[in-house]
Amino acid sequence: MVRKVVCRGIIVLGLLAGASIGFAQQASTTDSSAAELKKNIAIIKREDKNGEGSGLIEGTTKKLVTYLKRYDLSAAEAQTLGLHLSVDSKDANGFKVYTFVYDSGNSRGAISIPVMQWKNQAGKLFAFAPAIQSSFFKVRRLNSPGRTLYLLLGTEKGSAGCTRNQAQVVQLKGDYLLLDTPAFGKRASLDLCNVWMEFDARQQKLILEASPFSFDSDGPEDEQYQLLKRLGLLNPTAPKTGVLRFNGQRFVKP
Repeated sequence: MVRKVVCRGIIVLGLLAGASIGFAQQASTTDSSAAELKKNIAIIKREDKNGEGSGLIEGTTKKLVTYLKRYDLSAAEAQTLGLHLSVDSKDANGFKVYTFVYDSGNSRGAISIPVMQWKNQAGKLFAFAPAIQSSFFKVRRLNSPGRTLYLLLGTEKGSAGCTRNQAQVVQLKGDYLLLDTPAFGKRASLDLCNVWMEFDARQQKLILEASPFSFDSDGPEDEQYQLLKRLGLLNPTAPKTGVLRFNGQRFVKP
């Protein structure tokens, strides 16, 4: 099933995981779907001035989700297909994010398409393509008794004047991956323009580094604008640092 989600004026595609079709296997170099994925991802990655790459994104993402329900890829195996293994929890849950890029040929340049993979307790593989465009580069476990929560940090060029930085909370619940855990107010993610984010896992603190150019796309009615206001980060004259602490349920001001 495909759902369309509008995010900051851009329509992106989210592909539901569905039922897993197997246990973790070593990637097969003779699998015909691997050859097709490699070919399509290479076309998508090229600068797209005639629309050929964009027309392949949806179908290729679906095929990749199906493939990742069968194969648990190493970084080298992912690279062979044109993917980047950008996140790996390196624990029993095997939570990973594989990314391929679409060169839009416009001011946004390379657009990241992430696909998430995890295992249930029996070792069965699942995969999901979220309605998110972000190059995730870090994953950290959040301290939340009775729940398996991860914090993902990512970044993506939003426009010529905006680098979008994102903190996304995901929850693993057996066979399911949940993207609606209300960790930032009512949201599961924090998506800010020109605000760099870092996470201190020991203290469970998310550190926000705001620049003088962070607030061009925000307005007084925007929920995340209000958060920055509460943190005292809206002074445009100089860089500032704000902190949010995870209290086991959500991120709050210390």
